[in-house]
Amino acid sequence: MNNEVINILTMAKVIQTAVAPVFLITGIAATLGVLSNRLARITDRARQLERRLKVSTDEDFNTSLATELRALLKRSRCIHIAFSLSVLSALLVCAVVMFLFLSHIQSINLSVTIACCFVAAMALLICAFISLLGEVFLATRSMRRGMIFADIDIND
Repeated sequence: MNNEVINILTMAKVIQTAVAPVFLITGIAATLGVLSNRLARITDRARQLERRLKVSTDEDFNTSLATELRALLKRSRCIHIAFSLSVLSALLVCAVVMFLFLSHIQSINLSVTIACCFVAAMALLICAFISLLGEVFLATRSMRRGMIFADIDIND
């Protein structure tokens, strides 16, 4: 085989190797969609509560609204952290793909760099999922306390 055919076959192998991280990026993108939806729901609920807080003169009711707003703020922080960590993880996975190609094109050994980027990407993704889990725990705790359904009339 001539040298050009070998290079094409080697490049095909590099592309095959790069496909797995690309699937990981797709999974992270799906996670970002979930996080965006959760943040949007939290934001909508907070805006609704803020409107009620502005018009209400009942101190007890205002206190319960403020408590729920604080809980929503904690949840939004968790989502923000999870979102940021997920994006950083995706960027590192992109770097893995880029370093795979650079390593092949420039014929330099970037295996340690590639491994470090991939491990860091996985660590960030683990932390993002832990943050998401924390937000779910906060949401569940708020619901158990009855804050979310406090304004619903049972007779409806």
